[in-house]
Amino acid sequence: MYQNVLQTSRLGIGHDSLESYTDAISKCQQSDEPKEFSLVVVLSPDADNNGDCKTSNSSNISILLGKKLRGFGKGFYNSLGGKLEKSEVNHPAKGALRELHEESGIQISLSVMEDSYVGIINFTFEDSDVNRSMRVHLYCVFVSISNEKNEQSTKQQRFANNIVTTIRPDTIRGCDEIKPQWFHDMHYIPLNNMFADDSIWLTKLLSHYNVCQDDIPPKKLQFDARFHFHPGGTDTNTIMHHYIKINNGINTIVPEKMSLEKRLFHELHANHIHSPSIKEFKENFAFANAVRSSMKDEERMEYVLDVAGGHGALAALFLLLVPNCHTAVVIDPAQCTSGKNGVREAWSQFWNDDSNEKELRYRHECLRTGLRKELDTILQSGNLQSTNITVVACHACQHLSDETLEIAAEYGVNVAVLPCCQKDHDGWWKGLTKRLVQGSTIPIGVIMDLVAAGKMMSWETGLSAGVYYEVKMKLMKESISPQNRMILCKAIRREGGDESNNSKIEKKKALAHNRLTRAYHAAHKLPSDSKSAIESKSNWCRSSLLTGFCLGSVLSFIIASQIARKSR
Repeated sequence: MYQNVLQTSRLGIGHDSLESYTDAISKCQQSDEPKEFSLVVVLSPDADNNGDCKTSNSSNISILLGKKLRGFGKGFYNSLGGKLEKSEVNHPAKGALRELHEESGIQISLSVMEDSYVGIINFTFEDSDVNRSMRVHLYCVFVSISNEKNEQSTKQQRFANNIVTTIRPDTIRGCDEIKPQWFHDMHYIPLNNMFADDSIWLTKLLSHYNVCQDDIPPKKLQFDARFHFHPGGTDTNTIMHHYIKINNGINTIVPEKMSLEKRLFHELHANHIHSPSIKEFKENFAFANAVRSSMKDEERMEYVLDVAGGHGALAALFLLLVPNCHTAVVIDPAQCTSGKNGVREAWSQFWNDDSNEKELRYRHECLRTGLRKELDTILQSGNLQSTNITVVACHACQHLSDETLEIAAEYGVNVAVLPCCQKDHDGWWKGLTKRLVQGSTIPIGVIMDLVAAGKMMSWETGLSAGVYYEVKMKLMKESISPQNRMILCKAIRREGGDESNNSKIEKKKALAHNRLTRAYHAAHKLPSDSKSAIESKSNWCRSSLLTGFCLGSVLSFIIASQIARKSR
């Protein structure tokens, strides 16, 4: 339909979901807030640039484009607009109004501009060190050109449910940066001399409005678009990835029924929140669900302490996923201000309601002091038992995981960690496992995580706090994280008082020791414990003496025979 649209190879990969798009560009992290811009598409349903009605049947509307005379994109055609001033960031329609007048001479009312809002286009760039990300607030206004001297600036007429502003032919003028020009046939607009994204979103907008009058859509177009560009700017002018969600009023795209995970992720990016990243979010969501399923009893997560949680996404997920979780505390000496503000802004709506008060709190303190102080405060209040508290640490380095497990066992609380960054400093374990497993090597991470899990299963672990631990290890999908071993420890109350517990433990230890002794005797073919130790020792001595006497007699006879032969 559009003759000058760019070739498919320059339009990149289109994605069906926001999650797929964001996952594809996740390597290009935009750490700073994007620059804010406005962009105004100017359409006319009935006039050309001479003020005469169109006679061509090829298009139902005309579009006003501006040719860039200097600066970035020089020589390209584009819709009208520019960078927002600081005072306009929170009211982008004012910036759109200003830019439209500066670049074309067209003046419309603020209310009309606000009513002409279409959506937001987000631009990111693979060479982010050169090009910063951009957030563009898009508007689409309609004008009608009239020669009547006393014509009002705004007539009460509408096109596709949009107000049409009437202007005089001599209104249109350019500036030192932009030369405006009308294009009357939509099929031949200069898309090959425009930014690549116009070949996608602008053609969809024009196709929506470029219909016969009787078939004009009853509702205005709205969409959310995202484009990630190849390095090289206007020299390459090539898209790598794009995503666009359209609501055209008639054939509305019904969004798929999103899971909670997708809804939460969508809220982060709808609010332009970059912390947590997509990778961190997926890790946190998978980890929180694993902890929830392993604990089974939701009362165990009434109070969650997230060690080294940074932005607090993991802690917030427990508030969201576990109805009984009323408080989540992030313990981290670093202050991730943008992250924690973003998590609260995007997700608090999911856990706040009139009947359920929940709290996400941050404690900026070292693990060694902060975790103990927080546990002391909770347990001394008497409102919760230790088994109603869960300590978590996702993607925690090995020493942090070890200390988290140790402190949790000291207080008898539930604990779950996803360790990382294990080190085999001298290579000793690598060499040992290579010899043990016929030439292959067991990764040091696997060994250390198994050791940590085994330590939590020990008889002594949690004894001082009156608990023992049921320990499980689960694997996260490697596509989410290659360091995917989770150690999940559920604190179980030891029945009865301390004396009773100690007695039961000693009996279990004695039983285990007896089994070990019998296995040892069987392996070494020693007499079993059915005979007394003294009797066993005595029988062993008698049989040894008799065997020695017989062997000595035979050897003496052989030696004596040899001596007699030589003497002859």
